Amino acid sequence: MQEYILIIPNNIKNKIIEKVRKEYYNYNIKFTSLEDFIKKYTFNYDNKTIYNLIKKYNINLSSALVYLNNLYYISDKLDNKKMKLLKEIKEYLDNNNLLIYDYRFKNYVKDKKIYIYGYDYINKYYQNILKDLDYIVVDYKYKNNKIDNIYEFNNTKEEVLYLADSISNLIKNNIDIKKIKLIISNEYNEEIYRIFKIYNIPISIKKRSIYSTSEVKKVLNNLDDIDNIIDNINNIELKEKIVKVLNNYSFIKDKKEVIDLITNDFKNTYFDNNITGIKICNIEDYFEEDDYVFLLGFNKENIPMLHTDSDYFSDKEKEILELDTSNKLNINKKIEVIKRLGNINNLTISYKLNDNTTAYTKSDLLLEVNIIKNNKISYNNSNMMNKILLAEKLDNLVKYNIKDKDLDVLYNNYSIPYMKYDNKYTPIEKDKLYKYLNNNLVLSYTSLEHYNECKFKYYIDNILKISVIEDDFKILLGNVCHYVLSHIYEEEFSSDKYFDEYLSSARTLTKKEEYILNNIKEELHSICDIVKKEHSYSTFDKHMTEKSVCVNKDRNIKVTFKGVIDKVMYKEEDNTTYLSIIDYKTGSPTIDLKNMKYGLGLQLPIYLYLSSKMDLSNIKVVGFYLQKLFDRKLDNTKNYEEEREKNLRLEGYSINEENILSKFDTTYNDSKLIKTIKTSNNGFYKTSKVLSREEINNIISETDKIIDNVIDDILKSDFDINPKIIDGKNVSCDFCKYRDICYLREENKVYINGKEDNDEV
Repeated sequence: MQEYILIIPNNIKNKIIEKVRKEYYNYNIKFTSLEDFIKKYTFNYDNKTIYNLIKKYNINLSSALVYLNNLYYISDKLDNKKMKLLKEIKEYLDNNNLLIYDYRFKNYVKDKKIYIYGYDYINKYYQNILKDLDYIVVDYKYKNNKIDNIYEFNNTKEEVLYLADSISNLIKNNIDIKKIKLIISNEYNEEIYRIFKIYNIPISIKKRSIYSTSEVKKVLNNLDDIDNIIDNINNIELKEKIVKVLNNYSFIKDKKEVIDLITNDFKNTYFDNNITGIKICNIEDYFEEDDYVFLLGFNKENIPMLHTDSDYFSDKEKEILELDTSNKLNINKKIEVIKRLGNINNLTISYKLNDNTTAYTKSDLLLEVNIIKNNKISYNNSNMMNKILLAEKLDNLVKYNIKDKDLDVLYNNYSIPYMKYDNKYTPIEKDKLYKYLNNNLVLSYTSLEHYNECKFKYYIDNILKISVIEDDFKILLGNVCHYVLSHIYEEEFSSDKYFDEYLSSARTLTKKEEYILNNIKEELHSICDIVKKEHSYSTFDKHMTEKSVCVNKDRNIKVTFKGVIDKVMYKEEDNTTYLSIIDYKTGSPTIDLKNMKYGLGLQLPIYLYLSSKMDLSNIKVVGFYLQKLFDRKLDNTKNYEEEREKNLRLEGYSINEENILSKFDTTYNDSKLIKTIKTSNNGFYKTSKVLSREEINNIISETDKIIDNVIDDILKSDFDINPKIIDGKNVSCDFCKYRDICYLREENKVYINGKEDNDEV
């Protein structure tokens, strides 16, 4: 019997196999994806390959995968360092039998009839591999349905509300919920989860990684005693998945050597989702004739997701290698998306104009369509949501004198206890608080600042520990920069190495995030060079990075104040430790001690205080500074490198004793290290930020009192709503994660340095 090979994408595989087996049941057909076919036909790799590559070249997982996935493009057409390295890696792997060659498969396919179906475009590399085989590309038959309308919404919430209302109407009309499909980007997950819950629409959005379980954490912490840990796991599904991951590393006895690889596999292993509700799909998925598909976020920023020139090989190098450039791939991607959208029968497309602080534009893939605006929901599908909307519309009327045209309808049909809520915090008993805290209170700069900004903010964040979805990318940017700089004093320091090392364990990134990080990576090269150069201006020869300091503040319960100082530079001389503190900042914070008495702007004073508690002899602080790593306002008309170097100079406070300051900064008269000092023949300029020894000691003492006062107030269960207004600016509420739930009133505000100054603070 003639054998055939059918190459189809994984996302439509099950549907095609089902259809083919019904219509061609008497044919001997084997199914595979194009990617899997190419790897079997050329070569593949496994965990053993990755482990040995990491060990051989002292690289992280992310870098290893980049090299491995580019081995396929080795060619004599390009002769540069990148290609030479790939050839060297491939030779090493081949010599050690670390690549998987399936010679039987290569011989097997030579005389087989191969059909390729479901691929809109086969890239140049694949075409070159397949050229000697007997294959036919079967055209994927598109219906080319005309898309007449696209719905426009002001924001994500309005878009999702309309979606929920539309789905509810479909369900009312007896449309099987399994026939309703969503195409969304991750930014919609939380809003959909929240609103669908209110509408009682079942949906499975989140895949749960087994890495989040306590059992996996125990395995990772006890790799010497794996068998015992696994034997005590009751969840059969979880146990099987853990064992499967660990079996991938049976080639190595000491599992600690591959803990990073195992961890990564755990993070990418998910529990099986039994989808009973609405299914989340991709544009490339297979849709039935009677499916109802909703595509949200049809914005230029999301659809299509475009390739950037940030791969291992640049576009110029790809042209030499006869590979597809990012521009070529993007052109084909746009064509593919348009075709696939036209292939869906019952399709509703929508987009938003805003999302929090970000503005969006409609995708330019579909131009000749009617834009339907001002879409309203029917108010027929969720009484709970209607009550919520009524409250919002009443807020708009009361607070901003804006009356929604639907307010009367909702007001006449629903009764809600509007403006009857008492937002005042009711203290809980001390014993109950201690018990809740498990007799252990841990305080840090961040939690201290939160308490002094608004006691209620601290209560929600640190006592109740209410979780709020935040933009973790900004946090990621800061963390990766801090991680790189924490290793800067190592002998064989490489900013790229530690940059990649940190990101190897990070979440999956979007293309936009990858692009930003690539730029940050390049910028960090220069930043690290400048930071090292700055060290030549100082006689301080000892350093500590990411220095953790804990201070015992016990009361009736255990109390600890702790913090981590980014960098401590010091010099030991004559039984005295001269010390400077540096805190890295990726943002643009202000440095001002004027609000210290209110417990605000304490970051540098906190680090100063913590440094005084370090186990060093006779500490004399020379200075405490911020170092701003990035400044997007640099003048490009001037020497950019000089401007960047000036920007990286330290900002903060220095000792006013020139003989001591000169130990830290040998250039202090015309400083190349510190931005905030300037001297003349008569000493320091009035504008210089310098302090006496007594003033520095007073700051340490005052900080200690502030910490003590906050601890005492917390243990008294004092969590009143009291946001601070400084010089007319609300420093507590503008960026507060909980501003929508405290129901702030004017009498709750505490004015500082203003006409309504309040002595309470």
